[in-house]
This record gives sequence, structure tokens and C-alpha cells, in this order.
Amino acid sequence: MIQMAVLHEGQSQEFGAMLDFTNYIFTVIFILEATLKLIAYGDTYFNNSWNQFDFFVVVASVFDIFMDVVGSKALEGLSSAP
Repeated sequence: MIQMAVLHEGQSQEFGAMLDFTNYIFTVIFILEATLKLIAYGDTYFNNSWNQFDFFVVVASVFDIFMDVVGSKALEGLSSAP
């Protein structure tokens, strides 16, 4: 929550890079948590609504990072075009 709250217009590139880095760290932690819970609970993992929400957050976080990487590559391609 704090990470999302400190995002603001006109922030420095270094601050934005730090926020991106912490987002990656939290995503890795969430992936590890979901993986361990899937291993521990097996098929019953998705019977709990909180676990369903948790899994959705993990998938959305991975999708966010994927779209960020794809967007960065697209912008690099546009800037290097003649």
C-alpha cells in the first residue's frame, strides 16, 4: 500500500526505478507464497476465497511486469527507428 501511495507525478527516474525494483521483490515473494501454498494444499487451494484472490494478485502482478517489459521494448524500438 505504501509503495502505491508514494507514486506521484514528477517523480525522479531513480525513485521510479526503486519503486519498480520493490514491485519485483514483492512479486517474487507473492509467487513463492502461492507456490508453497499450492504444494501444501494441493487441489483444495482454490476452495478458499482468500487463496483465489491471492492467486489473482500473483497473476495480475506477473502480467503487469510482462506488460511493462513489452512496453519498454516497444519504446526502445521506436526510439531507435530511423
